[in-house]
Amino acid sequence: MRSTGSKEPRILGIGGGVASGKSTVAALFEERGIPVILLDDLARELSQKGKPLWKLIVLAFGRFFLDGQGNLERRKLAWLVFRSWPMLFRLNGLAHPLLFWEVRRRCQRFRTDFVVVEGAVLFEAGLCPLLSDLLFVDAPWHVRRERLQKKGLQEKEIVLRLSAQRFLPALRRRASKVLVNDSSTELLVHRVFSLFPDWFSGK
Repeated sequence: MRSTGSKEPRILGIGGGVASGKSTVAALFEERGIPVILLDDLARELSQKGKPLWKLIVLAFGRFFLDGQGNLERRKLAWLVFRSWPMLFRLNGLAHPLLFWEVRRRCQRFRTDFVVVEGAVLFEAGLCPLLSDLLFVDAPWHVRRERLQKKGLQEKEIVLRLSAQRFLPALRRRASKVLVNDSSTELLVHRVFSLFPDWFSGK
């Protein structure tokens, strides 16, 4: 974690497993006017046709994962990498350095006291040293499974995704705060506000 004595904005990392509720928590900060960087959205942006990550993926994996217009078919690529640890490691090796430098660049440009960076790969992408604080959002396996089912994922795909995030224990150990998201949205909001009163006061 970096020092909070800097004049740069305080950066809160929100991490956790897939379907744990990270994005829901991040949205609470965004609703209060705090800038939020979603790593999944940033990865999608960087992998749009012709963008840096798109070029690297085409070089590494070929054009099989592109549609007729040359756009990346993310779900097809995900089906491959979540079934193969070496393939996932290869993709992450392409994506994570780009995510790190883009997050760093954007945080430096913000003229605000607080910034939130949300994603499951904060640890793997080397983002922890940039953070002033780290919140780990957790939820029981069965709750996360039900949430993925509601998104339309098949059981095999759900199991693969839940099992693929091997670095989550390392991220949780680095977290200064852990929030268990296993109940109502109202209780979740209360817990977040209680953990970060200074981030919401005066907003």
